[in-house]
Amino acid sequence: MHSNSNSSVQEKIVTNIHSLSPRLRVAANYVADHPDEIASRSLRYNAIATELTPPTFSRLARALGYENYELLRDACRNQIKKQRLTFADKAKVLQEGQKTGNGSGDFVLRHGSAAIDNIGIFLNTIDPLQVDEVAKTLIKARRVHLVGMMSSRHFVDYMEYMASMAFENWRVLGGKPASMASTLADINKQDVILAICHTPYAKRSVEIARFAHNAGAQVIGITDNVISPLAAVSDAVLIVNTESPQFFSSHIATLVLIESIIGISVAKSGKTARERIAAVEQTSHNLGEYWSNKE
Repeated sequence: MHSNSNSSVQEKIVTNIHSLSPRLRVAANYVADHPDEIASRSLRYNAIATELTPPTFSRLARALGYENYELLRDACRNQIKKQRLTFADKAKVLQEGQKTGNGSGDFVLRHGSAAIDNIGIFLNTIDPLQVDEVAKTLIKARRVHLVGMMSSRHFVDYMEYMASMAFENWRVLGGKPASMASTLADINKQDVILAICHTPYAKRSVEIARFAHNAGAQVIGITDNVISPLAAVSDAVLIVNTESPQFFSSHIATLVLIESIIGISVAKSGKTARERIAAVEQTSHNLGEYWSNKE
């Protein structure tokens, strides 16, 4: 078998497919069709998904010219990175589609379908027990610091707004006049950082998460890929799909996740959270923040 080291995984599979055994061929077709699963999932997961044994994938890696399975995974990760379009590239695709007759109505349907798919993927891949453990971690924390830059900033603002009705210790990091450095200086193992970071990854979010992790705080990362830089410094990683025909990433699945986290946290907090919500709601009425039919 001959494999160019610069060839993509798919190219190596095409070159070698006819010389592979039937079982290796099944594994090869799976790798070709699902490089994202190889890149992000464990060897055991992919073996179960294909009803093959883990050693089959190791043998396939060697048959394709890789020293071991991990190098095959790395090749899949690199391939996924290269296939990603920039926002400008996606905008160009949108405009070209408009010129060729794919009008606004068609885009609404495609965008809506992509959003539904993202939620479906999230519901099929999320581990409810993991979300449950995340909620328990947040409830026990001395302080919960919410981290989000660029497009993710609006989501942590929304989380703080929701959480503030039930908890007094959830804050957006950098959301107050106090410097971020003074806040980070006090972080320790009793605190939790919940960071949201999607492609293109905000450098500052990753650096804050890394600092908090090194300081002993628990870091919960919400991101779009297990190979994101945020995942590498998180104690718990929750993955959401962000694919969209839009020029920008879709955050609809992120919204479902963060609302779920708040809901579960409130449900597990009992009387204290319930009484605070009632007090905040009554205070809002007293201050005239809600519309009244008397007006």
